[in-house]
Amino acid sequence: MSDSLLKLARDSSSEKKHELAEHVTGLLVARADDPGSEETHLLNNMLEGVYDSLAHDAKRKMSERLADVPSMSSKLAAAMASDDLPVAQAVLERSKSLREEDLRKIAETKDQGYLLALAKRDHVSNDISNILIKRGSRDVKHTLAANLGAEITMPVFESLVKDMPKQLGDRIRHLRKSNEELLEDLFRDDGEVAAGAELVKKQSKISPKAWLMGIRLGKTTLNKAVYQLAQEHNLLDAVALLSFFSGLDMKYVHNLMVRFDSTGIATVCRATGIGAMEFQAVCKERCKHLKFPESTGSKWLTNYHMLDDTDARRLLALMKIRLKAAKHEKAA
Repeated sequence: MSDSLLKLARDSSSEKKHELAEHVTGLLVARADDPGSEETHLLNNMLEGVYDSLAHDAKRKMSERLADVPSMSSKLAAAMASDDLPVAQAVLERSKSLREEDLRKIAETKDQGYLLALAKRDHVSNDISNILIKRGSRDVKHTLAANLGAEITMPVFESLVKDMPKQLGDRIRHLRKSNEELLEDLFRDDGEVAAGAELVKKQSKISPKAWLMGIRLGKTTLNKAVYQLAQEHNLLDAVALLSFFSGLDMKYVHNLMVRFDSTGIATVCRATGIGAMEFQAVCKERCKHLKFPESTGSKWLTNYHMLDDTDARRLLALMKIRLKAAKHEKAA
């Protein structure tokens, strides 16, 4: 494969270069979760080599296809992010290949369209948030304030919310306050968090591994698995599946499942695509486990509905970033 692609890459014609870019982009998408291999490195090098010679529309299509691909190189991502806004937007909003220094450079030098795209990222560091607040328009600041994945100090957040419509500001304030408390609780000792007894393993008709295989083969769905496990009073196996699909350690998903509130587990369920009916079944079983009245489950369902998919995904991303940072600090 590599010899034929390299030969095509050396062809000077514009048509061949566009043909190469489209083909190699598809190969890189197929290797989305294989960032360290020699083949992935070669594919990135080829795209980096032909990128500047591509037409605007070809660059825009490449940006859309690669924005969610973790194996895209930081060099290629930075080139797209610095291009015209129609090309840059998808990568600015979604790509995890962009390095912090690339994000900072764009935040410090580019115009409002670029800043607005940055404000929509699943995670915005405190450093980048401060630059966006300093340079951004009202629209940029409001978008950042509404982004639960943006790290903003509470005093600065309050100053931004005061400039928003009251109902919207109150909703965002409630969500951010709940989420900050949740993030703080992740690092507390188990005895310091209001929570019920640990979940215990129960007999189930289908094991988590079997459910996982069925989901991967397209024979069933995560929603069906979680609903069935809740009906079987087996929240521990549901935790195992939610842990796998959320990318959050099972320890933390378990702790969120047995907490006396629902913000955390609602976030994990929303972010992994669990529907309202399935979450209601989880709430019903949680009420039994925690010895709460079923009416409490209705309140938890309200919390679930207050989160939209984007908010949940961003908060989950922030959880994982905070946990990863804490592990690095502990290991240092």
